Amino acid sequence: MPLLFFISGYGSYLALRKRTSGRYLKERSLRLLVPLVFAMLIIVPPQIYFERIFNGATFNYLSFYPTVFNFVPYPEGNLSWHHMWFVLYLFIYSAILLPVFLYLRKENVQKRVNNVIKNNGWLAYIILVAPTIIIYLTYTINTNRANDLIHDGGWLTYWGTFFLAGYLAGTAPSMWVRIEKDTRSLAGLAILSTILINIVRWNRIELDAMLEFAYLFLLPLSGWLWLLAMLSFGKRFLNKSHPVLVYANRAIYPFYILHQTIIIIIGYYIVTLVDEGILAKYIFISSASFILSVVIYEYLIRPYRVMRFLFGVKELPKSEKQKDFSNLEERAEYKAA
Repeated sequence: MPLLFFISGYGSYLALRKRTSGRYLKERSLRLLVPLVFAMLIIVPPQIYFERIFNGATFNYLSFYPTVFNFVPYPEGNLSWHHMWFVLYLFIYSAILLPVFLYLRKENVQKRVNNVIKNNGWLAYIILVAPTIIIYLTYTINTNRANDLIHDGGWLTYWGTFFLAGYLAGTAPSMWVRIEKDTRSLAGLAILSTILINIVRWNRIELDAMLEFAYLFLLPLSGWLWLLAMLSFGKRFLNKSHPVLVYANRAIYPFYILHQTIIIIIGYYIVTLVDEGILAKYIFISSASFILSVVIYEYLIRPYRVMRFLFGVKELPKSEKQKDFSNLEERAEYKAA
């Protein structure tokens, strides 16, 4: 999730760079809220249906589906956003943080940030990581993760730090230079942090107050180390053009919207009806879910404009339909838009 929120924040920087705030919010609404509502009414209900029958309900889908329009929130009712909470949170961040984005977009502000980081590279890590750790230690750990927006203030704020950091990284190219230089160190520290966390977790070690604070400090830090390591590796080794990336840039959003429902439907029948080992079931569910997602996107979403609209796939201008997006930033900007 940190990586997804960070990339989304960086995408917002690219989307807002050449747009007015009004056009930016309009596009965010169309690409986030429309798929959210569509998913809540069409894509998510099968997840709830299979949960109900797994727990003993005997109704069929035709009798179940009209109850969605009673508009009673899950779990008491059958209306929910389930995995689409991520999309809702993206819209909340895009709207609430817009004044901050507009300030950071100013040319003189970007120059100051770049100069500070260029002269003091270590500051890049403090600027990115410190807000997440502070919020996690003072607020998030005292709350439960609900993904329901209303009762999820601790995690809403926590994920928001990654989104904001992604936007900030877009305004500061010198930050990327520093991250790319530290690939090996970031990867090594990420691995070490995971080892330390799991030594404590697996052995159920009881910690005194100081060590417990260090352990809690390490949890969000580890997330950032892995995120930075992945960004560094990606910047160094994956900054290349490939036709698959062009296709994937358009397909990834529909994939996200579809994936959980497809996994649950296939998983229900495999888990309840097939007598195989866990590994065989996992491989089949993963493979079948991926293939089915590709098929649905390729034959039911990609060819039809109304389906592309409902799944948030951006329409390319005619002048750009043959563009190969040979530059990584061009691909990211297209995806952000």
